[in-house]
Amino acid sequence: MCGIYGHLSSKGADVRLVEAMGELLRHRGPDGSSIYHDYKLAFGATRLAIIDLSAPPGVIFNEDRRVAVVFNGEIYNHRALRAELEACGHRFATRTDTEVLVHGYEAWGVKLLERLRGMFAFAIWDGEQLFLARDRLGEKPLYYAQWDGDFYFASELKALLRSPKATRRLDQQALLCYMTLGYAPPPLTPFADIHKLGAGEYLLVTPEGVRKERYWRAPAEPDEQHPMPYPEAVQRVRKALEVAVENCLISDVPVGIFLSGGVDSSTTVALAARTLGAQLQTFTVGYDYPQGSKEDLKFNVDVRYAELVAKHFGVQHHVIRIVQDERLAWLLPHLVYGMDEPMPQPTVVQVAYVAALARQRGVPVLLNGEASDELFFGYDYYRSDYRLAQYLKVPALLRNALLNPLFRRLPERFQMLRHLAERAVITEPLARYLTWIQLTAPQRYSSWLQNADANTAQVHLQMIASVVEPWLMTPRTRYFTTRIPYADLNLNVAEHIDMRLDKMSMAMSVETRSPFQDHPLAELALSLPLSYKLSVRRTKIVLRDAVRDLLPEAVLKRPKWGFFSPVSKWLRGALRPLVERYLSPEHVAEVGLFKPEAVQEIIAAHQSGQRYEMWAIWALLVFHIWHALYVSGTLKLDETLKPSHLAG
Repeated sequence: MCGIYGHLSSKGADVRLVEAMGELLRHRGPDGSSIYHDYKLAFGATRLAIIDLSAPPGVIFNEDRRVAVVFNGEIYNHRALRAELEACGHRFATRTDTEVLVHGYEAWGVKLLERLRGMFAFAIWDGEQLFLARDRLGEKPLYYAQWDGDFYFASELKALLRSPKATRRLDQQALLCYMTLGYAPPPLTPFADIHKLGAGEYLLVTPEGVRKERYWRAPAEPDEQHPMPYPEAVQRVRKALEVAVENCLISDVPVGIFLSGGVDSSTTVALAARTLGAQLQTFTVGYDYPQGSKEDLKFNVDVRYAELVAKHFGVQHHVIRIVQDERLAWLLPHLVYGMDEPMPQPTVVQVAYVAALARQRGVPVLLNGEASDELFFGYDYYRSDYRLAQYLKVPALLRNALLNPLFRRLPERFQMLRHLAERAVITEPLARYLTWIQLTAPQRYSSWLQNADANTAQVHLQMIASVVEPWLMTPRTRYFTTRIPYADLNLNVAEHIDMRLDKMSMAMSVETRSPFQDHPLAELALSLPLSYKLSVRRTKIVLRDAVRDLLPEAVLKRPKWGFFSPVSKWLRGALRPLVERYLSPEHVAEVGLFKPEAVQEIIAAHQSGQRYEMWAIWALLVFHIWHALYVSGTLKLDETLKPSHLAG
């Protein structure tokens, strides 16, 4: 099952509303659906059939139908749990992993969560209480709302908006977080009266009220004083990876891999190919530039490395190239609608194309390498912060009086030293973190707002601090560099990366799985000291050593390469009609949040080459398209997005 939804009310559940919610989530489960209804509760699920294709779609029950579940995700250890439950006398009617949840709940109550290994969002009803949960690292989303004493939930926010009680009142703190961090952390959503469950959290809805608890927290005590011997760490990482990938291959339908040609996805291919061999299919996205052109060499790096990896392992490889014409202007509003929330990251385009290609090739399950960078310190800005930490060991008098002024005057080619000098004067932890990850500085964002006053920037900075600092300061470590990926793992992975993967793949009726988010692997990685992962010259040290015998040398030595797309060109070309419409002074003024003159200045500076403002323009454009779709209703989509639109 891949889309869940429901309504709980002491006054009687609204079945017609729940049916309408299910229709909006049909893309998440094209293989059937069902709804259960008693007086208080109506809930249902749409099914994307992955395990036990003959099982009934939608709601699954225990033996006497007193416990029911709707479920989104996969439980990778369901066979072991089934055997344990059958030994205790539980009788199963299907081979699905879903059924483990109802019997497990009968046996263990909410402690069921401690036994689950997988990705999930589910709701279990026993006639008295509704039990909802989200997996540990947040691969699956779950939204909820309370209106007039009633409780509503769904896999996607848009389904909750079917309720006539939804106000569509914007949450200003969520908008600030989108524009600064690129996501809104739970419980925030763009609407003040709709919330989302955080990774590793559960809800109990009873006649007494709603109670939220955390059942898992990412370990935050790396063993820096007495770590396990490095060779043992290498072996344990390798074994944990092998188990994680093997678990993610459990399926009764074809499984493929989203292959970028980096260490993470290539490792996943190497391990999966041991089981699937030449049956394994891999998928990569590129751009329609002439081979060998300047643009091809810049933006199709993944295509070349992915082809090398696919050939090395003898798998079936597929490449889809994005055609950069007026179709992008038609597509973007559909993707914004599919995301539910205004996600200011262009990578949603690539994910949608890859998922569409996989679906068209008959592969409804895609593995990926996400969360590896956060667990094994793979991003370049982690290494840059580590360099900064080394530089800060230089006596302050020498740095401030001599080195910083010298480095600032160096030519552009000495960018690394210039950045060291700029950041060496930043002493606050939050400010140091934001210099690496922010899309827009809170102070700058505040200056764009219509109703800003002298205190707005400070208030916004305090809001961001309330979101980030609890995670940033949790790890018990003397290394600030270790704090950055920990915060990224708990915030960016769950609320940006996983949301992007889930929403864009589900829009194409494809399920994504993330082996690196297998929680035993994550817990192992988080226990390792910084020196096992990162140095001034190397990233992902222990991971690379764990898979060194598997991968081509070219992949192991490949520099980190982001998920780049030619967005600046799109904004000046294929997407210019959207910019001119949704960021026009008239439209921005009508929406009423941002100063039209500030938006126009940003666009003009970017289009003229005066400043690089791609991130600001993209974020503003996506927000105003989202507003037209979800708030004002002035934009109506002409048809439902299908895989054939992208990979026809």
